[in-house]
Amino acid sequence: MKLTTKFIMINAIVVITAIAITTGFTFISIDKEIRRQASVSQESVLRMFWELLKDKGADFHISNGKLMAGGYVVNGNYELPDKIKEIFGGTATIFMGDTRVSTNVLKPDGTRAVDTKLIGPAYDAVIKEGKPYRGEAVILDIPYFTAYDPIKSSKGEVIGVLYVGVKQSDYFTAYSQLQINIAIMTAVMAAIFSFITLLLVRKALFPIIGKVSGITDKIHSSVGAIASSMDQQSGFSTQLSSSVVEISSTMEEFSSTASQIAQHSHSVVDRADKTLDDTKVGAAEVENLNFKINDISHNIQTNLTEIVDLGRKSKEINKVMEIINNIANQTKLIAFNAALEAASAGESGKRFGVVAVEIRRLADSVVESTSEIEGKITEILDSVNRLIMSSEKSSQLIFEGQEYASHTVSMLIESVDGVDETASAARQISLSTQQQQIASSQVVLALKDIEQGVRHSTHSIHETNRATEELLELSEQLKKLLSTFKAGN
Repeated sequence: MKLTTKFIMINAIVVITAIAITTGFTFISIDKEIRRQASVSQESVLRMFWELLKDKGADFHISNGKLMAGGYVVNGNYELPDKIKEIFGGTATIFMGDTRVSTNVLKPDGTRAVDTKLIGPAYDAVIKEGKPYRGEAVILDIPYFTAYDPIKSSKGEVIGVLYVGVKQSDYFTAYSQLQINIAIMTAVMAAIFSFITLLLVRKALFPIIGKVSGITDKIHSSVGAIASSMDQQSGFSTQLSSSVVEISSTMEEFSSTASQIAQHSHSVVDRADKTLDDTKVGAAEVENLNFKINDISHNIQTNLTEIVDLGRKSKEINKVMEIINNIANQTKLIAFNAALEAASAGESGKRFGVVAVEIRRLADSVVESTSEIEGKITEILDSVNRLIMSSEKSSQLIFEGQEYASHTVSMLIESVDGVDETASAARQISLSTQQQQIASSQVVLALKDIEQGVRHSTHSIHETNRATEELLELSEQLKKLLSTFKAGN
């Protein structure tokens, strides 16, 4: 394809595109204006419709199943809708509720569309919400520009609807013809501009070719130098990317190791803290044990004192028992003498003799009881002596345990201090390793950013290098084309 032909085609495309864009905006503006004028027109028609209806009567109500305006019956009366059509054209309807009762809207068979229902957004706005509706609506399958107002009774209830509308085709017929005319004008203007471009190209383009040829030579030379420089930068960028990748890999391993150390040091801190807590608990328990041993030692000393007192009192009981034995022996002797006296007294001394025998028997029983008591007391004294010896031995052992407990408390207190220092050192180590891990992670992120930047840079260099090669090739083609163009001329 010749260069002039290309210029003509490009110019025609530019002209057609500009005209199409301008035409599109014009069509949009015209469409908006048509819709605005239709809305304004329907408002005027609806106001006139209201005036005609109110002239019949301003009291709107339903009586005997018919819509009334004062004394004027609306149902089946087509005077007002036909009046609107006569003055303004278009359609007009009066609804009772949502049913057409007076209208000039015709069905396909030519009859009036009475007893048909109001549907769609107009129904929702006017009947349900009691609000006016302005907009587009489809009536008997035909699109209309419409305006609806609610008819309300004296109580404010919606009892009907007042409607006016006009077919959209009545407004857009001329608009469609205008679109056809503009399309024809666009084609004619494109042809005219193409012819003018042909004349201008033949007159003005050829002198420029020489200048373009010289500039092309310079571009070709500059592009070659740029390509050489870009090759060097590409090699350096590739080497830098490889180095950054190696450093990034090393830092990632270092960061992973630091993270593991941080985790282990954190575990050590937890274990040290737990050991510290356990040691403190153990020290407190041993100290409580020491207090308990002191209490036991005190109780043993008290018991030992009481046992010694018990032994002393047992010995005193022995002395009392000796006195009782002496009294019993004397009682036996007295009873024996009394028995002798009773025997010598004859019949009158028998009763006294019986008493003397019983007294002697009681004295023998007392002697036997005291002997048993003395034996038991002897056993008690032996047990008391053994208990004293055992208590003294227990007291000695408790004293030694008390010394060991005191020594253990001292050792645990020293251990608590040592464990506390260990825990503090472990926490410091954990903090340091965490800081090291964070720092290494930041270094890894920075290296990744550098690596990504180097990759982007390398990619950009490769793209630039490829574009430079393409530009070099294009400059070669342009040189050949210009040589061919000169030869053709």
